[in-house]
Amino acid sequence: MKETHQNMRIAVASEGLDVSERFSRCTNFNYYKVSNNELVDSRNLPSEGHLCGSQANFLRQIEVKVLICNDISERDIESMNAAGITVVTGASGRALEVADSYLHDLLDDCKVYPA
Repeated sequence: MKETHQNMRIAVASEGLDVSERFSRCTNFNYYKVSNNELVDSRNLPSEGHLCGSQANFLRQIEVKVLICNDISERDIESMNAAGITVVTGASGRALEVADSYLHDLLDDCKVYPA
């Protein structure tokens, strides 16, 4: 059964407009507001100053519910999950396309760590 995503925010750990190879080295977060299972707004937020253990708190403060990335440490996954953020790993390509694919359950090769 397909999951419906209502009123939530998704962050993609990025380098510019693409998914970053490593979460710990991302230069920015592309983050998207979701309403009625559609991406309705996007923002690009620099990650500088948030990558020293405070990234989970930062993402929680901007109401992110899902973090999509390529590679991330177990410690960072645990921090995100403790902050109520689901982590999706193994993503690559354009951040916008990856976020849209997540909404439509098309990230078959990715692993999900539920909050």
